[in-house]
Amino acid sequence: MELKLIANIATIIGSLSIFLTLIFVGYELKENVVQSKLANQSNRDLLHSEWLHFWSSKENAALVIKGREDFHSLSQTEKFQFEQFIEQRMRLFGSALPTVQNENGWKIIRSRAKDFFSYPGSMACYENLKEKELIAIPWMSFIDDALKS
Repeated sequence: MELKLIANIATIIGSLSIFLTLIFVGYELKENVVQSKLANQSNRDLLHSEWLHFWSSKENAALVIKGREDFHSLSQTEKFQFEQFIEQRMRLFGSALPTVQNENGWKIIRSRAKDFFSYPGSMACYENLKEKELIAIPWMSFIDDALKS
């Protein structure tokens, strides 16, 4: 065999191995993205559960119920706590948005937002936070759209 022929065969084999390596790396990157999305969703579900447990305790639930009815009747401390409750819920809505994959998912999350802000105190707190410009624009846009639907 000529040396040039051996070099050409080696070049073809080397090129093929590089090509196969790129395909493998691409596949692994795709799998990592899928795993990252699953881990993100699992983490978000855990945060939501912790949030629900925190605000469902007797003391916190009493504040939420009182704040939902009349935000303006709350003490300064209670207003601060209720504002944190509203802001945390908006963050949870915001973190869920990138994972909504179909119209039915959008419908459900809009319905949840609409229900969450259906209480007069919640709406008053939301408007207060909007006036102070303390709400991220994407969250505000989502919530305002949900309230219109």
